[in-house]
Amino acid sequence: MKKTKLLILSLFIANFSYAQTTLMDSLIQKNYSSFKKNNNNAFEGKGWTTLQDEMSKSNSVLLGEVHFSDEVPYFTNAVINNIKFDNYFQEIDQYTINTISTKIKSLSPAELDKFRNESGSALSFLQGESEFDLFKNIVQQNIKLYGADQINIFSDGLLLSELSKQSKNAKAKEIYKQMIANSAAFDTKNNTTFYMFSDDFLAKMNALSALNLSANEKEQLEELKLSKELYSNRIHRLRVQYMKHLVFEKLPEWKDKKNLFKFGANHLPKGESLMEVFDIGNLVSNIEEANYRKSLHIMLIGKQKGETLADLDQFKSFLTVVKDDNWYAYDLRPLKQAISKKKLKVEDLALERIIKGYDYLVFIPELTKATDRGK
Repeated sequence: MKKTKLLILSLFIANFSYAQTTLMDSLIQKNYSSFKKNNNNAFEGKGWTTLQDEMSKSNSVLLGEVHFSDEVPYFTNAVINNIKFDNYFQEIDQYTINTISTKIKSLSPAELDKFRNESGSALSFLQGESEFDLFKNIVQQNIKLYGADQINIFSDGLLLSELSKQSKNAKAKEIYKQMIANSAAFDTKNNTTFYMFSDDFLAKMNALSALNLSANEKEQLEELKLSKELYSNRIHRLRVQYMKHLVFEKLPEWKDKKNLFKFGANHLPKGESLMEVFDIGNLVSNIEEANYRKSLHIMLIGKQKGETLADLDQFKSFLTVVKDDNWYAYDLRPLKQAISKKKLKVEDLALERIIKGYDYLVFIPELTKATDRGK
């Protein structure tokens, strides 16, 4: 009798799991469309038309990306070339953004190339050729740029170099010069140590704080100190709290405008993020909803070179419809509704958060690793 009950239970579980998989597959098959690149640095196809229409109707569009590929900047370029945005937010600090924007506007092509080659990883994500081309396009379209992240651990020399040029304090200039030299001497390439964590960095930052400096210098030095603390603590929640603070403090400048956000996919779901905190996506979603507006959340995933579709096991239900090299856009909202009505149960918690947190999932057939400039 006991064996019979166990057999019945096992059959029930197997049938329930099969029914859930079948329902999910059915919803996916009814709610996707594809699109492809064309020869005009854009896309064509039903999927692209649908995404354009949805983005046009939304006050804020949030692109949750896979970092360091050529395809995501290509997609983002196509978005800004076809839809007018007022503001662009990205996962880089504001000072690096300001510096690069100024260089793009003021330097000749040869001088800009030299700056990029010398700066290398200090440019953060913009070290990549495709990301830099996207950034340059945004600058040239006069879209206002916002940074929402701490100062990159590789970017201290770039920031100090710009402060040295701007400072009116001779003593500060000398300290900046010493810090730039000391930072360059540290082995950052192999991540064995960083100048920001050294005793010399702390001593010189304390020396600078005792000087008569401009408000701009004081602000940037305080941000540099805070970034050092965030790196030292390595607490994801604190970093996210800071990123949300940076977005929120600029709210008067963007709440009535058309906004594009591009961050790592962990940061942009409407609900709880994939890292189990409420992140920028949740903040923007709530702000837009409170103003009777819409935010559209799009997650971009892709197959890395050498991978097969089977390697993306978490998304296997979505990839069963992939039959060619087109890009695929999946409307996740019908799946979310099925979960809310308790018709669909998703066992994978991360996948459930994706479905609940994003409106669309875009699958890229093959991701190309971005080419970097400099070291």
